[in-house]
Amino acid sequence: MSTIQYTKSPGVPPQSMEAEFLSHKNGSEWWYCTGYLNDKFGKLYTFQFTLVKVKIFGISVHVLMTALSNFDNGQHHYSQRVFFFGRNVNITSDLVGVNGQAEMRFFERRLDLSISAKEYSLSLNMDIAKAPVWHCDDGVLRMGIDDPKQTTYYWSYTNLRATGELVLGNKHLTVSGKAWFDRQGGTFSIFNRQTHWEWFSIRFFDDEEVMLFSFPQSNYRDGTYIDKSGKYKRFTNYGITPLGFTEAGGYKFSFGWKVKLPGIKDEVFTITPKMDGQLNLAYYELLADAIDINGNIVGFCVVELLPGVYSENVKVRGILAHQ
Repeated sequence: MSTIQYTKSPGVPPQSMEAEFLSHKNGSEWWYCTGYLNDKFGKLYTFQFTLVKVKIFGISVHVLMTALSNFDNGQHHYSQRVFFFGRNVNITSDLVGVNGQAEMRFFERRLDLSISAKEYSLSLNMDIAKAPVWHCDDGVLRMGIDDPKQTTYYWSYTNLRATGELVLGNKHLTVSGKAWFDRQGGTFSIFNRQTHWEWFSIRFFDDEEVMLFSFPQSNYRDGTYIDKSGKYKRFTNYGITPLGFTEAGGYKFSFGWKVKLPGIKDEVFTITPKMDGQLNLAYYELLADAIDINGNIVGFCVVELLPGVYSENVKVRGILAHQ
């Protein structure tokens, strides 16, 4: 059984966050949540929940992706399922997910996440520490191309305090940490490599955040700085310099970065991956340390990289494959 509620909003220009939370008739869109967690022994884990909708030959396809990374042993775990015609998919004003697989529930001051996969399961309560924010130009992100159709609406909860239970193998672990939720979508062409991005969400330990959305192919970028109180501002005058490159799935990705944020905090940071990332459906994702000019780790950064940034021949790999 499925229930999908559709908004009347065109998405761009965006209306309310409530309107842009619901599903849109046109374009691609996703509900996305990532976070880092520690167990009682201090061991580090990251998780990912993504429900994405794309249209292929006029047919709406939903893809559920969940992932769990264990930094103690360097293992990535990943689960992917494809759903045609909205079967088993639920998208309402307070629920998004897939029956029996994974779902997020939204309350006034809390988000609940549950994930059930073959190798892992996760149950989290995520308290909303800050109000949600609109990114970029009042909630509109230009997707690297100067064309009104190549845009997305974009808002986030950037600071969620998470507690819950992780089951990994035969271990039941009490965990706590921080999470970030994104709601984004639009009529841009996901198959055009000029719209492929590099995304950085720097989650400072002092409860401030920075979001960077960069398109190196066209030298276009946008960003948001959120202070401790939750006030946020747009900025675009930053720089990202790759310090190296890696390969995954036959694609080239940047790997390690020097980030310059004029007028924001210490202004210069090195983003250093904690271990190799993971290539999911069509993007490479990893957790990195945010290191200040004195060599101190002052936060974590979740990095999401699309293959078209540095690779010319790109296909959305395995989109119709059940895993």
